[in-house]
Amino acid sequence: MAGPLDERTARRATNSVGRLLLRVVRRHASALGDGPLVLAVSGGADSLAMLFAAVSVRRALGRELVVAHFSHGIRKRAEQGEAALVRRVARRCDLTLVREQGAAGSAEASAREARYAFLSRVASTYGASAVLTAHTQGDQAETLLLRLTRGTGLRGAGAIRELSQRAIVGERLTLLRPLLAASRGATQSVCAEWDVRPASDGSNRSVRYARNRVRWRVLGELALINPDVRGSLAAFAEQAQADDALLTQYARDAVAGDERREIDFVCWSTRTLVGLPAPLLARVLQAAWASLRGEGAVLARTKISAIGRIIAGRTGLVELAGGGTVMVEQERVTMGSIGVAATVFAAVDLAIPGTVVAGDWQVTAQAAVGAGADGDDDGDGLRVTLDADAVGVGVCVRPRARGDRFQPLGMPTDVRLQDVLVNAKVPRSLRDGLPLVVGDRGIAWVPGVRIAEWAKVAPETRRVVTFEARSLVGGLGL
Repeated sequence: MAGPLDERTARRATNSVGRLLLRVVRRHASALGDGPLVLAVSGGADSLAMLFAAVSVRRALGRELVVAHFSHGIRKRAEQGEAALVRRVARRCDLTLVREQGAAGSAEASAREARYAFLSRVASTYGASAVLTAHTQGDQAETLLLRLTRGTGLRGAGAIRELSQRAIVGERLTLLRPLLAASRGATQSVCAEWDVRPASDGSNRSVRYARNRVRWRVLGELALINPDVRGSLAAFAEQAQADDALLTQYARDAVAGDERREIDFVCWSTRTLVGLPAPLLARVLQAAWASLRGEGAVLARTKISAIGRIIAGRTGLVELAGGGTVMVEQERVTMGSIGVAATVFAAVDLAIPGTVVAGDWQVTAQAAVGAGADGDDDGDGLRVTLDADAVGVGVCVRPRARGDRFQPLGMPTDVRLQDVLVNAKVPRSLRDGLPLVVGDRGIAWVPGVRIAEWAKVAPETRRVVTFEARSLVGGLGL
């Protein structure tokens, strides 16, 4: 390998790839901030070319560059040579190098996850804005063909994104791929200009692996039809990304103001989802699932179809991976990450004045002298004023029980509480957790639903009591 090379003497391929890298970084500047950039360098032609290109424009980048090299521990002798090469290149370019050795004999998938975990640690240590990986136009074309072969949709056809994020052990790793428009010929030319012979992984030529079969056989045949097939496929993937982004925005707009996201569930009104075209509904559901399970969580096409059917039928349940569910009850659709059953609680006495916690709810009572104006004091029925003498002194808060009856405001007789909850469209999953305020004569108030006819404030009322119920889990959408 030759001695130091002044950045100003870098040749045509380096200048071209360097300008490409600089454009990509600047395009995503608002998302990246101004922190250092970590270069993931394996020792192959693509990652070395990325390093040299970054060095050639580092003054324009105005950022610290850190080289990160991970040895998987699968090909010990070859990896020693790769590590030595990366060390020499980093020293030549006066760059900080961070290295790590993975566990020997790791499976391919677990080794890949170990590499990403290493890159995440390096990025965190240096406060980096992003980790740069050297995926090229060829990688994009191969990924697209593999996904199409497996029956992917439009999102999958977008293949590799220029900027993406990945959750790693609770940390968010930002990945930037600045060479997606560069050919492998260009990266090899960059290495030649710097008089460096890249490392070569022999397993990359084995057609036992699906990606290698696409690379060496399928793309070779397609190149006989179109010599620039890799560029054409990469352009298709880029267009698919743009189309998918537009549909995703339409999906967001379609549920804006109706979708409600909490820690453990996402919910919508059925009327909002029932009329959505299938491509938009799929994106609404995928986005909700990712918000519950993290980026990268994907709903299978069969699950999306099943969910669409129960939404159209306005009732039903679909089980998802890891205990998740989608439930359609009355006019509400709820997707739960680990189920949305309400917390079970026991009856508890409520002093006046006083406050108690009952399952997922906090209930407060305040007494006053003089009549109030109305029974329902707020728009959502979670704060009410009742006749204190009618309610009595033995007030408790309890969950519903079998056989409960209730006389809703405006009705001459009592009816089954179950019928009241169904008619009020309270989701089945929340009914057992609903805190009932019970007085001397029975159920005086069902929060979010109705007060009892016998407990209402009347002209002859002398004393009133105000009850307020507040959800402790971010609101339950009653």
